[in-house]
Amino acid sequence: MRVSTQMYPQGLLSQLGKLTDRQQKLHQQVATGVRVQKASDDPAAARKMMGWQHDLSNIDQYRKNLASQQDLTKANHNLVGSLNTIMNRVNELAFKADGTESTETLAYYSEEINGLIERAADTVNTRFNGEYLLSGNAIDTPPFLFDRNEKGQIIGASFQGNQFVRETEITEGRSVSAQWVGANDGSGEQPGLMSDTELGIDFFRDLVTLRDQLAAGNSKAIREETLEKLEQLEDHLLFFTNANGAMQTRLDTSETLLNDQEEALSGMLSREGDADMAETIVRLNEIQYAYQAALQSGAKIMGSSLMNYLR
Repeated sequence: MRVSTQMYPQGLLSQLGKLTDRQQKLHQQVATGVRVQKASDDPAAARKMMGWQHDLSNIDQYRKNLASQQDLTKANHNLVGSLNTIMNRVNELAFKADGTESTETLAYYSEEINGLIERAADTVNTRFNGEYLLSGNAIDTPPFLFDRNEKGQIIGASFQGNQFVRETEITEGRSVSAQWVGANDGSGEQPGLMSDTELGIDFFRDLVTLRDQLAAGNSKAIREETLEKLEQLEDHLLFFTNANGAMQTRLDTSETLLNDQEEALSGMLSREGDADMAETIVRLNEIQYAYQAALQSGAKIMGSSLMNYLR
């Protein structure tokens, strides 16, 4: 076979090019700490890493969903806490109407109850992030409208929202909703916070009744009828307080699980995709020595000609 004088230089350049490419790749691995820069570096590892990165992206979205539900439970906590504070004072005034108070004192209590009713009306029409808390998915509609008498006092409340709550996926295949509805007329599955036909609950009806009984000085009706209804209201609000706490615990547990999954996936990505720095540096040094040796060998051979062998 005839060997051209151009074959050696061409082969040397090809070899130097390969060594240069390997040096650049190892330099990049040392600089970034990442072994798999692109899929061609390790197709099998790249395939697994893409799947894990997709899972991490999902976890990030689940965490955002969780955060929105956790914020909602905090808003619900504040709302039901305000209602509990109102109910505590309502019960104090109702128990004081034991028949020993004067008509003037009961009238004063009636005025205070009226103020508590107004306060409750403001509370239940609370917005959170620009959306009404208790309107179901009719988030732009105030949940309650209030009827008033000629004195401007609230005499009844009508629910304007609906029975539907929006669920959010917090892990794969599992969705939750921390949302409450203001009222349930029997057509929905969610219990109504302020009114529930099946449970016989009507917050504003019972407080309006108490106010009017106090104004009329009717202590007997309060003792025989209204106190029991107020106790039912108190138990009803306690149910929502407990439900909110249980939801917060569930969300916290889900967040912990997501954190554990993220840590495991990050570890797998690191083990598969990160460069072993000690090994990479050793390989880089070997390639650099090979490159220098190729240059020295090439320079020596390229400097020779046929005349060197004829002397």
